[in-house]
Amino acid sequence: MKDESTISIGGGGVIVEKVIKYKCSDCGELFDSEERCLEHEDRHERINKANGMLNDGHTLQEIQDACDIWYSIPEHLKNVNKDNCFVISWWQCCDKPAYRIDYIYMDGTVRVWGCGSWDGYYGNPVSLNSSDLKNPHSKDELFVDKRYTERCF
Repeated sequence: MKDESTISIGGGGVIVEKVIKYKCSDCGELFDSEERCLEHEDRHERINKANGMLNDGHTLQEIQDACDIWYSIPEHLKNVNKDNCFVISWWQCCDKPAYRIDYIYMDGTVRVWGCGSWDGYYGNPVSLNSSDLKNPHSKDELFVDKRYTERCF
């Protein structure tokens, strides 16, 4: 019995095969199985909820408990929220706590963003296990280069 999703054209040289993919309604990524696509869409929902919680001031541990984003959270980051800041001296040559976590990506990395100096606001994705996030500071210690305070994000 011939599979009706396969068509032979000509003398058997070219074969066209019907392929079914499942498309994520959020980002358009394609998956081979409906199950994987639904898992991916569920991850979008949890990430969206996590970012809402981050914006509302919840700690990374509270976000983890509610959304199950990461395998684990380093102990020193469990009580960190969007207001805590970090020194990342190799960014913009700034040795002050100028950068804060402001977004959680689908892969679990976080965007760390701020205005240390040099060329205004700057940020990048950072893993929670990065040494750049080893020493959280309180929001009262946040440094913003005064040359750029007019250009808030």
